[in-house]
Amino acid sequence: MHRCAGYWYCLYQGRRKEVFRERGLYTTMILQAGLMLILAYLAHAQGAPGALPSTSGGKTVTSNEGESVEFVCTVTGMKINDTFAWTFTPKVGVARGLPLFQKQGENAQQTSPWYTFVDNNRTVWRMTINKVQRRDTGVYSCVVLSSRSQEIQSENFTLVVRYPVQINGVSPRDPPYVRPEEPNVIYFNETENATLLCLSVGNPIPDTFWRRAEGSRRRLQSGEIFSMSKTLNIYNISVDDEGIYTCEARQGEGISRDVYNVTVRVQHAPIVDEKQDLVRKRKGSSVELVCIIDSDPLPATALWYKGDNLLTVGTSTQHRSRLVITKLSHKDYHNYTCVVTNILGTSSCQFVITGRPVKPTIISSHLSPKMHVNTLEWTYEDYDTETEKTFRIYYQQKNHKKGGLKGMPFYEVGLKFNPQKPMHYNTTIHDLRANSTYSVVLFAVNAYGQGDEEEFEFRTAAVERKKGRDQKNQPTAAPQVGGNGHMTSSTMAAILMSICSALLLL
Repeated sequence: MHRCAGYWYCLYQGRRKEVFRERGLYTTMILQAGLMLILAYLAHAQGAPGALPSTSGGKTVTSNEGESVEFVCTVTGMKINDTFAWTFTPKVGVARGLPLFQKQGENAQQTSPWYTFVDNNRTVWRMTINKVQRRDTGVYSCVVLSSRSQEIQSENFTLVVRYPVQINGVSPRDPPYVRPEEPNVIYFNETENATLLCLSVGNPIPDTFWRRAEGSRRRLQSGEIFSMSKTLNIYNISVDDEGIYTCEARQGEGISRDVYNVTVRVQHAPIVDEKQDLVRKRKGSSVELVCIIDSDPLPATALWYKGDNLLTVGTSTQHRSRLVITKLSHKDYHNYTCVVTNILGTSSCQFVITGRPVKPTIISSHLSPKMHVNTLEWTYEDYDTETEKTFRIYYQQKNHKKGGLKGMPFYEVGLKFNPQKPMHYNTTIHDLRANSTYSVVLFAVNAYGQGDEEEFEFRTAAVERKKGRDQKNQPTAAPQVGGNGHMTSSTMAAILMSICSALLLL
């Protein structure tokens, strides 16, 4: 439908409703524009603040610790009854802004002496932070409150404070892990899972890692040299994991670094070590049994037992317990036990006091020059020359094919000990097989029992060495006796042949 060319023309055409509709639209637009002008005038007259410019707000400021920082906020259209404020919202811990400065009319309030506030005729507002600290990191806002409409307008400034890396210790830092007298020593119980947390700070955030202390050749439990994390885990910790650990934090190459050392100690059940578990002493002598104690935590209690009987004697210190027998008697030859206990467990060490002989040492050659005999030589350092002893030798041919000993019984040779002789002994074994290997067991026996055994092997010759010319006219040696004390078969045959030859001559 075409619009009307004019009012009278439309009236003439009978379309008055459309004309009135157009006039209503224009009238509405004019009334709205007039209302906006009136509201703007009233707002200006009542002192509503103008919009804050974006050129000086909403930006991020980066500063080094110790420097000064200034924020500038520009406000237009602010009236005397309006309120202006600076607020601070820390990086963490506070959800709403904390008031730093507030001014309404001529009344101004400042809550912190660390800041300086200046305004220029309520248009340019300045806030200065002298010697910025890391705690100043956060968001600073300039806020304007209209006294009539109660509307709030604000701009934000984000402050980032850079500061060098610093390690404030290692966690855990509280008992029972740390003792007041040893702040850099952390204690863990054996077999528990230990966690060390390096408390490093800095902005920019530093790279933090763990390692063993300098000079230590030991690696971390994982087998690595470094652990690139603020947290170091030691699983099923043991005494082997004790030592000095180093936490190091760096802010890039050549910027800033810090190092912190901590000593890890592992508390455990007592660890005991005996200086000598088998003690050989002659009757009438003095004996001292010493048990070395490694106990953490202290104290550790040490008790001595003879067999199953608790002894009331014995003296102990933190790291050592002693049992002294001043004059050894026959009844003192026994088993002794030192039992050490702390709050984490119990350990013990065993001792045996004996009068049995010591072990001899065979010094013979393993190859015999003879086919059917061999001479054994040995040394014996005796601690008890007053007690009579006997040496016993058991020997047997060895079976090379089966790798074991034949089922034949051992032969025994007994020798009386003479304390007047030097500590060097020998005996000859007869009636041996040629080109054969023999196993020998040698030990001493006294009134207190059998001593430690010395095992030895030798091999007889395959061919007997021929006698030299100077030995042909030598007298015949006396008949030899075997290891069992009986005459050998070769000697018996020689005697029979001599008797037969004498009978033929007759």
